[in-house]
Amino acid sequence: MSQRKPNRPSSLLRTVKKYSVSAFVICSFSAYAVHERLLASEATAANQAPAIAVTRQVAAAAPVTAKPMRIAAPKNAPAQMLPPAQPAATTSGSYKDGEYTGALADAYYGNVQVKAVIHGGQIADVSFLSFPNHRRTSVRINNYAMPYLTSEAIQVQSANVNVISGATLTSEAFAQSLQSALESAKS
Repeated sequence: MSQRKPNRPSSLLRTVKKYSVSAFVICSFSAYAVHERLLASEATAANQAPAIAVTRQVAAAAPVTAKPMRIAAPKNAPAQMLPPAQPAATTSGSYKDGEYTGALADAYYGNVQVKAVIHGGQIADVSFLSFPNHRRTSVRINNYAMPYLTSEAIQVQSANVNVISGATLTSEAFAQSLQSALESAKS
């Protein structure tokens, strides 16, 4: 009887594959760990920023004016000019001056509560008293969404704000809390 010799090339190939897969897994995990560490340091830096960075005073800001837009027309027709966009209609003096705290609104990962500052009968500022910030992802999302929500609420002078993509739950809870604050400001 003849003894079978192990097939060296296939044995070597299997060993190389095992080491390659192991190296890939280790490199992937290392890259993920570095990525998470960087996100954690960004979130920590964002949490250490002063609270003033989250809110902003718009009373001193200059009004935004729209420029006319040129509409594409057929080649032989002259181009038309649109009139400047009109700002959203607001009722002057529809709220009583003061600071009004909204009710807590559930945003699934935490509660949202806002304080509306009314000056001259209009929303002058909206600040977040609480928001979901127990997870790094929540901190990152909310640090992105909160300035937009605040700015839009001041611009439209109501709680009827657009939902921020990626921060849907925070946007909806913001609108609920702001609406309750504005209802207090009306009475």
